[in-house]
Amino acid sequence: MDREAKERLSEIASLQDEDIILDEAALIIAAEMQDDVDIPYYLSLIANLADKFERTRDAASSISVNSVLEFIHGTEDFAGNTPDYYDPENSYLNRVIDTKQGIPISLALIHISLGARLGIPVHGINFPKHFLVSYGLENPIIVDPFAGRILSKPDCANLLKQIFRGKVALQEEFFAPATNRDVLIRLLNNLKEIFWRKKSWQETKACIELQLLLLPNDAGCNVQLGAIYEMQGNVPLAKHTYTQVLHASDDEDMRQTAGQRLLALESKAKTLH
Repeated sequence: MDREAKERLSEIASLQDEDIILDEAALIIAAEMQDDVDIPYYLSLIANLADKFERTRDAASSISVNSVLEFIHGTEDFAGNTPDYYDPENSYLNRVIDTKQGIPISLALIHISLGARLGIPVHGINFPKHFLVSYGLENPIIVDPFAGRILSKPDCANLLKQIFRGKVALQEEFFAPATNRDVLIRLLNNLKEIFWRKKSWQETKACIELQLLLLPNDAGCNVQLGAIYEMQGNVPLAKHTYTQVLHASDDEDMRQTAGQRLLALESKAKTLH
């Protein structure tokens, strides 16, 4: 990421949550993980989608959820990328716009961004293991952005049953609106997990550092960062990071984890000597 883009993300991170521009922030994140992402260009493509929707809809009628779904998933053919679900490109908003494929949270960004430009309230929902969106403030309509369909509460219960094999019961708190910061953190969590499984430590580190821009001094992220330094063989920096968590964090679980890692590193050093 160039300095200007990183400074812009820092500016965005310092804003009140309602002032965070999600699509711009998501494109900056994509630019960190790829080369030569033209952020203004992709923002203009999103704006063009909204303009196209306005040109083609019946101006005499109010905007319906079904009309937006038909436009995004029918006219524009955005869809879930089931065959290559864990491809990192599914989390890069520019590539989602290019390929018309993504995962629930990146496709949710299309819904949220279009809604913002059309003046209709669309919010992310941090549903477990499958990001959803809601349309409207009172009696919101729940939408699965991956499948491009409206979900009833029984549909959501069935989705949860499929994901957790009946081990998790549907709870009302699962439908709480996600903050803009929550959306970006979850987007980065998805990327981070993919890169961690691949042992791509540099990319994993980049995801964690971006999360720390959004959540400064987060103990969990710093413990993960310490683990990355260990994987990369940078023991002094790992110890420094764990020590900071141990002394500065209010999260008792993370302090305990950091302390355990420090003891393990000290024990390993004594064994080597």
